[in-house]
Amino acid sequence: MTTDKQSKDSTTGLQVACDTAVSGCVFRMRTEADDKERLLEMTREHVRERHGKDVSLDEIEARHVETVEVDLEEADQ
Repeated sequence: MTTDKQSKDSTTGLQVACDTAVSGCVFRMRTEADDKERLLEMTREHVRERHGKDVSLDEIEARHVETVEVDLEEADQ
């Protein structure tokens, strides 16, 4: 038996996290799925400014963006 509680209290979103934890970087962003372009642009700026590398939006999307469940009750707080 399934309930509708999960569909009402959570949704999917996108997350990107910097994979350079050794350098002490803690960059992590999470956004709604329909705001992907903004997420990609902000991530590219982070990599350019903090790590001195130019990466394409396609590379960021392919290698670093994850689909995640977002608990809407936690997001409202």
